[in-house]
Amino acid sequence: MRVTLRHRRSAYRPQRSRPRRIDRRRFALASLVATLLAAGTVATTTAAELPVSFAVAGTPFTVTAQRLEATGATQFASFRRDGAGTRHAAAVVGIRSARISGLCQSAVARTPLGTVTLVIRSGSDEPVRAEDMVLDLTRLTGNMTFGSVEMGRDAATLDSSGVTGQAGTYGQQARTLTIDNLRLNAWSLTAGTFSLADAGMSVRRGAHPCD
Repeated sequence: MRVTLRHRRSAYRPQRSRPRRIDRRRFALASLVATLLAAGTVATTTAAELPVSFAVAGTPFTVTAQRLEATGATQFASFRRDGAGTRHAAAVVGIRSARISGLCQSAVARTPLGTVTLVIRSGSDEPVRAEDMVLDLTRLTGNMTFGSVEMGRDAATLDSSGVTGQAGTYGQQARTLTIDNLRLNAWSLTAGTFSLADAGMSVRRGAHPCD
């Protein structure tokens, strides 16, 4: 299965439909999956604290990958708000374009019906391709290599990825960025395009985050 997400601005217009009887448990699980998917893989382009069009979920999700190769990367600190209006500190990372090998993304939700985990995995042969990607991180680990790096630059003047922060805020950027054995926790991931070849999605009861 190939999954390609592209951002297109369009007005949402609700449509009327005839009422149907729906099993409440099935409806709750379906709603949960939709919510987790929206929180974990939202396809839109954004910038710093950021005039985004959605509130983040109250719990970060996890992404792991064997390798990320990026061109045009910027980073600075900011805040994101959840649905309750609570502000969460985030390290905003903007990436112009990226190739990601061995990607796994998981979101764990604890609900009145129990704990559920949504997992999305990319295929093993072709890397994930992302354009104009922005992540709001709480944590990132891995073996990192920066090319043509600038640290201590005013976040409002960053120009490697197209994502900028507030004037006077610490920022850093690099022409290239490679991360091996990547693991991160994030409030949100957005992208102009996010393409996965031979991808798979599964939902399991219990907590089963990506290793």
